Amino acid sequence: MTTDSALQAADAVFMAEQAVGRARRVVDELHTTINSALRVLDDAELDSAKARLSDRGAYYLEAAGEHLSRLQRRCSDNAELVDELTGHLERASQAIADARDLLQTADTSDPELASEVAQLKPRLAVVGEMIDLAKPMARLTAQHVDSAQLAAQHVTPPSLLEPVTLERSIATAGKELGRADEDVRLLENVVDHAAANARQSAGIASEITDNARRHMAEQGRGQVPRQTAPAGGSPAR
Repeated sequence: MTTDSALQAADAVFMAEQAVGRARRVVDELHTTINSALRVLDDAELDSAKARLSDRGAYYLEAAGEHLSRLQRRCSDNAELVDELTGHLERASQAIADARDLLQTADTSDPELASEVAQLKPRLAVVGEMIDLAKPMARLTAQHVDSAQLAAQHVTPPSLLEPVTLERSIATAGKELGRADEDVRLLENVVDHAAANARQSAGIASEITDNARRHMAEQGRGQVPRQTAPAGGSPAR
């Protein structure tokens, strides 16, 4: 591995670590937003039940409809977060692929560099595997959120006159959001694992960078010609 390719591989690892870290933060936001959507759904379910039991049925049906409108907005927020998450995962995946390609040309004649590359390769492989697992999970989360949003959209002012339609929409949205919540819990574990290995990979990449720069500095010093004193002795002060 040339010095340039060593530095390029390290840079790709740093990019992957940053992308995975951002993905992890988005997963946290996604979890928070889904939990918020579930609480909104609980409110809608409560008002729907009150509509059956209270002489103010019309009031509670309208309140339940408003909750489902809020639910649609929460689902839109979730959809945007999933898009953002997918973007970070794609960037991390590309950076890992670039780093692994560069490491294939590793020159193992330098024992120190060979050792670092040997440590780095399996770490990057794990990060790549975790990202490959996370991508379909993110897509599945998006599908469940979309289904929950569609169920909420079925509740229109005329449908509020039909409590069965309202209850069916609430039940469907609840089932889909519950599945999305399970998906995100799995995503958290997978992306956590990817982030831990990405941090370790970045630590090794830092060592590779330091060693590459030291070798460059040593080579530079070796190429500088030795200065000779000017004729006539030392210059006047």
